[in-house]
Amino acid sequence: GTFLFCSDSDSTCFENPDSNLEIILTLSKVHDQNQGFLSDEYGNIVEKLRRNAVFKDSSIPAGDRTRSDSLVIGISLQLHALGLTSQILKEHNIDINVLETKIKKLEERFILLKRISFDPSKKLNQMKGHVAQLEWYKKETKNRDIGYYDSYKNMNSPFDHDVVEFHKKLTNYWEKMVEEVEMKPQKEGAAFRTRWIYAGTTYRRMVEPLAIAQYYKEGGRDYVNEKRSKHFKNLEEWLKEGSKKAKIELNSTSRKTVEVILTIDSCFWAHVEEAILACRELKEVKDKDEVVKKLVEFEDYVYGLLKDYAVSPEIFLRQSSFMSWWKDYRAIKGFSYSSKLADFMNDFGKVKQYVLGAYNFP
Repeated sequence: GTFLFCSDSDSTCFENPDSNLEIILTLSKVHDQNQGFLSDEYGNIVEKLRRNAVFKDSSIPAGDRTRSDSLVIGISLQLHALGLTSQILKEHNIDINVLETKIKKLEERFILLKRISFDPSKKLNQMKGHVAQLEWYKKETKNRDIGYYDSYKNMNSPFDHDVVEFHKKLTNYWEKMVEEVEMKPQKEGAAFRTRWIYAGTTYRRMVEPLAIAQYYKEGGRDYVNEKRSKHFKNLEEWLKEGSKKAKIELNSTSRKTVEVILTIDSCFWAHVEEAILACRELKEVKDKDEVVKKLVEFEDYVYGLLKDYAVSPEIFLRQSSFMSWWKDYRAIKGFSYSSKLADFMNDFGKVKQYVLGAYNFP
């Protein structure tokens, strides 16, 4: 974050934590250490800042006018704003040139580290390559009649183990990227979010199912509330807060493209897993009303996605967890059970038409 230093006459900012520490140490030497830093009313500080912003003192210390180093000039002005003039510092046996040189080195190092620490655009093409690998994996698992979610969860194929590395690299990249964006000032961060919203949404919809698969494979429960990573939540918020155009384009679904879409809700498989667990509970608990309510809500949720063509047809693959849930649920409810989802699922012709993008929902 950025530190704002205020003096009686002016104020200035330093972003570099090391420079902040150096300034604080210098101020503690100049001011009476026994007295400490006197607190001031917040309102008075704000008023001083407002007044200084309106009646800004643009004077430059005479010694600075002959310098050609803009960074040193800036540091000199900042020190001057805090009352750390050459004369004041000299009275406390502090050489202003030494102080300025030290802060300059700290600032140069900070600027360099910012440049090389994380540049998402440089790695984006590499990340796109990993996404392309996942797209190939998605097609390959479909050919095995299982789907990439369940294949990754089961880890029965050599390809599944290869995908672990892509999963890790993509997750590390986007976690770091989201963290960097969230730390940016509001205006700069908003512009960055807009620029990366498309790639971020594709990543979330492609990769979050892998995180869900891993979580439930390890015996987890209630992924959405207990385990969901903050960066997935942030990426979803970016889409919600994004431009109308971006939301329409990224959330639009079409029967013509349903065969290749990524399910709109990246937490879909978590809801499936919870429905599977609910079916198991239904066989064991005495108070069934709450569990039945959850399952009915899940039915409505799935049917709503289907109606909007917002869920990938791979959920109907023979070895998918969704089909496993449906078999258990139908056995519990009985073959005569009727609902919008049940009527759809019990008619293979309707399911086949959905896969082809040809079914018209009533």
